Amino acid sequence: MDPVLFIAGLILSSIVATIIAIFYSLVLPGIERKLQARVQQRIGPPVLTPGWWAVLKFWYKGKAEPIAQMPLFYKSLIWLGIAVVLLLFLFSTPYWWVVLGWGSVLGIAGFLKLEEVLYVLMGSQSQSILTTPMPMNDLVKGAKVKGVLREFVEQHSAERALKMMAVGSLPLYIALLVPFVAARSGMISDVIRAQNPVYFNSSWLSLPLPSNPVILTVPGFLAAVVYFVGYLMLLNEKPFSILKAKVDVIEGGVLEYASKLRAGYYLMRNLLLFALSSIFVTLFIGIPFDPFMPLCFILNMILSLILPIAMAILVAFSPILTFRQIYPATVGLSALGVLALILSVSL
Repeated sequence: MDPVLFIAGLILSSIVATIIAIFYSLVLPGIERKLQARVQQRIGPPVLTPGWWAVLKFWYKGKAEPIAQMPLFYKSLIWLGIAVVLLLFLFSTPYWWVVLGWGSVLGIAGFLKLEEVLYVLMGSQSQSILTTPMPMNDLVKGAKVKGVLREFVEQHSAERALKMMAVGSLPLYIALLVPFVAARSGMISDVIRAQNPVYFNSSWLSLPLPSNPVILTVPGFLAAVVYFVGYLMLLNEKPFSILKAKVDVIEGGVLEYASKLRAGYYLMRNLLLFALSSIFVTLFIGIPFDPFMPLCFILNMILSLILPIAMAILVAFSPILTFRQIYPATVGLSALGVLALILSVSL
């Protein structure tokens, strides 16, 4: 393909994919919350409230200036997070599959890990309580006695985020490898070719369906289960919401983000919800989000509801686990992921 045409197609497809992802991601939280409420025999909020109206409400609130060690860096973490999640999603779309190897397992895993690091940075930077400075660090670990460590509550969230980044999210990365091992390649294009070969010979109005989706195999199904649990961990949802357990650290490292920064945080979180769901459909079912194939990306969006719906049902009944429960759960899920990885070699 002519380089100019390719660059034009890359830019256009990225713009179309970004617009669709932003609009759709602001609807997903409402669907998830509505279903969760129904499971709990509640009415629940209107579908557009948790996503659309929450972002708009905070965007028009009065400006609040958080207090941090490096204020500009602290505020920029939100916009960096949005960019990271958008690139994570775009790398799974067809035009990016041939750009510098980013459309690969390394591109996805690398940006996922970078997204996790942001929560550590957020929690470690904040130095206020609801934008109000304290004359001394909060005594969150007990009475004022000799030897007691004084620190801000967000620092607890930073420590927990570091633990989750090092251990808690490991199962998702293991599960992520299974479709690539089954395809004998680290590239997303080869994963799609192994599951849905007719996609590469389809016109823009066609709907190529996979003939050999990895999720219908034993290792693929096991990996999908592990991916789902890792999905909950990366989204900080119950039972793995220890980063922002309201019992002690309130909203975790994002507590001090208000006004436009809070709107940006909601946008980042909602985009991650959709990005991880769309990547799951791409890798485990073999239907990519192709901005230039309407039926294909619509089907990807519909199937992307699988994980949010499953999450809504699970969260409706879940407690919040402590690290004493999370560590053995992580070990068990990692073992299940490794088993799926071994089995996928025979596919």
